[in-house]
Amino acid sequence: MEERVVKHSPGAEPTLYHVSVRDIVRKPGSQREVSSTFAVPAVLGTSMIGVQEGATAELTASLEVVTDGIWVSGSFRAEALGECSRCLDAVHQPVDVSFEGLFLYPGAELGEDEGEDSVFEFDGETVDLEQPVLDAVVTSMPFTPLCRPDCPGLCDQCGARLADDPGHAHEALDPRWSALESVKDRIVRSDEKES
Repeated sequence: MEERVVKHSPGAEPTLYHVSVRDIVRKPGSQREVSSTFAVPAVLGTSMIGVQEGATAELTASLEVVTDGIWVSGSFRAEALGECSRCLDAVHQPVDVSFEGLFLYPGAELGEDEGEDSVFEFDGETVDLEQPVLDAVVTSMPFTPLCRPDCPGLCDQCGARLADDPGHAHEALDPRWSALESVKDRIVRSDEKES
């Protein structure tokens, strides 16, 4: 595999996801394999969990020139960090996703049998893999990340971690007895003062 050349479109900021295809463009059947390990330039994920900025990621892709553009299929590997939706502990989750898409030549028309979800535009010289990677990573993230499948969460009354104290409980007091509870507290305090 050759190392990926990072290029950018005129007027666009370069990113680690840009791949120059200038030498294979409009040559149907031409192929290229690219591979890169890099620090993620921006968070990929949701507010609860995602691949953090600066995390090490591995990107591999196969590019094949077709009549209407360039077909790309690849994989992205990294580690996502977040917090458990029940107890707020840290969650570490491996990310290993596949992505694919067609990068249409400028002016090319989308065929009737091609879905719009995995079709992207490009300038004819550089394909930007950021959107297909982002789509694959975000859709692989859980809506409610958990530190473990049976996480009991936090106590809804005091916020204690229930995993640390499995027998944790609060005495449920009948509100009709609350006036007597305050009398009991005064008696206990007066007994403590006398002792």
